[in-house]
Amino acid sequence: MNKKTLLSFNLALMLSLSATMTASAEPVSTTSTTMENSGAFLFEWRPVDCGNGQSFAILVGGNTINESDVILNRGYDYGYTFNPAAYPRPWGQVPDLVNINGIWGIPENWALLPEGSQSVTRIVLLTNNKNFSTNERYVDVTHLPDGVSVKDLPAEVRKYLINVDGSDAGAYNGTTTSGWVKENNQWKYRKPDGSFVAGGWLNVDQKSYYMNDNGIMLADTITPDGIYVNPYGEKTGYFPGWIEDEKGWRYILKNGKYAGATWIQDVDGSWYYFNIGTYMETDDITPDGYRVGPDGVWDGNPSSVENTIREKMGPGASVNKAEEGWEVFGDSWKYRLSNGDYATNSWKQDDDGKWYYFDESSLMVTNHKTPDGYFVGADGVWDGKSAAE
Repeated sequence: MNKKTLLSFNLALMLSLSATMTASAEPVSTTSTTMENSGAFLFEWRPVDCGNGQSFAILVGGNTINESDVILNRGYDYGYTFNPAAYPRPWGQVPDLVNINGIWGIPENWALLPEGSQSVTRIVLLTNNKNFSTNERYVDVTHLPDGVSVKDLPAEVRKYLINVDGSDAGAYNGTTTSGWVKENNQWKYRKPDGSFVAGGWLNVDQKSYYMNDNGIMLADTITPDGIYVNPYGEKTGYFPGWIEDEKGWRYILKNGKYAGATWIQDVDGSWYYFNIGTYMETDDITPDGYRVGPDGVWDGNPSSVENTIREKMGPGASVNKAEEGWEVFGDSWKYRLSNGDYATNSWKQDDDGKWYYFDESSLMVTNHKTPDGYFVGADGVWDGKSAAE
């Protein structure tokens, strides 16, 4: 088919790039970092996730921990439990956090300390979460030595603090939390130690993202190891573009779905119609009255159907128009507008009439006063009061 080369340009280009990467003399090597919230709460506070199944906590005001002090996260999808047959509990007294030559024994410093110098009490959890090859998760616990003032601790140590009386230990006062960060309209992911995930895959919230060597999330492109990431940066198992099977030509959209009952404009400017069965129409009149030739290309003539104005119908319609609506992002929410952008530094009224405010990172603000003086609750909803109240 003569048009195959032309029509398949986008897909062929991406496949050739992938083939070049995977068939070269040296395969691309990538790293993988998985972030997963701790499956247990200690004294009603969640330990800090250090990545790859390990979390860490420093107890303040007491140096013992018992089973009654640990609340397991049961969850709707992934539950956590103990393995009493293999690991005894209660755990009892936990070791003190060490400081050797000014270096505290927190996980990001372990490589700097003499091997084995920082002892921990390790709580082992079991889960059905399949993020890792093992079903075990580890919570390492230490104790802040008596006589050490919390206010004198550097922020990188203070973020791990948990008061044994359940009160706020001030762990987040002046500290930089981990998670997604938007810089210069690009997304990065900060780890608990303050560094950014870079040069490999990031697995978080059951999705995978590729972070380049500068720590920037790639989107709508092919990664160095030959995988397409969609416009949201999510790892996929497909390549968008043209594909042919025994029934004819189809077109994979960037969201992974086949184009159906809609028009597609190719890189050469030609328009093609895909029927409700998701195959390209040829030598026929489309439902909206346009003629396509044997090669599937619209002949350029107007519709034979009068007043045919329907969304996503007719050559010139945008088939990649973003679906407007809510999207989960980590522990928060974002709202995608119909133009593909996220609501940012602005209000958005939902279909139920409730108002929500989105900050400079496009994240829904909760339990806080907005820049224009209104208060939104824990669910992000404006409380209905004026800014002056």
